[in-house]
Amino acid sequence: MYSNHSFIALFLFFVMSSEKLVTLKISDGEEFKLDEATVVRSEFIKNIVQDVNCTSNAISLLNVDGKTMTTLVKYWKKHLEEGITEDQLKNFVQDFLKISYSKFLGVVLAARYLDDK
Repeated sequence: MYSNHSFIALFLFFVMSSEKLVTLKISDGEEFKLDEATVVRSEFIKNIVQDVNCTSNAISLLNVDGKTMTTLVKYWKKHLEEGITEDQLKNFVQDFLKISYSKFLGVVLAARYLDDK
């Protein structure tokens, strides 16, 4: 017989393994493996995911570098967090905007390129 802990571990394994991962290959060669729910914040990526099987092929993003993508992914993930309050999100955005001008410009350009929603 399965214990409660075994059942929970088995359930989490199936939930985690059924999550569809999408690989993004960035201009500097770095690869990001992210869950589909995160990357479809980008309309550009969402359209590719809907048209092509992206679980076996990487999506090339030649106009985005690794540092910028890391910052953008942090922003996407925070906005997808469950249980986050409006105040927490507002504080996150205020802190997020304290990045350097050059980094901010890179993120804005990448967000435009990716048609971030």
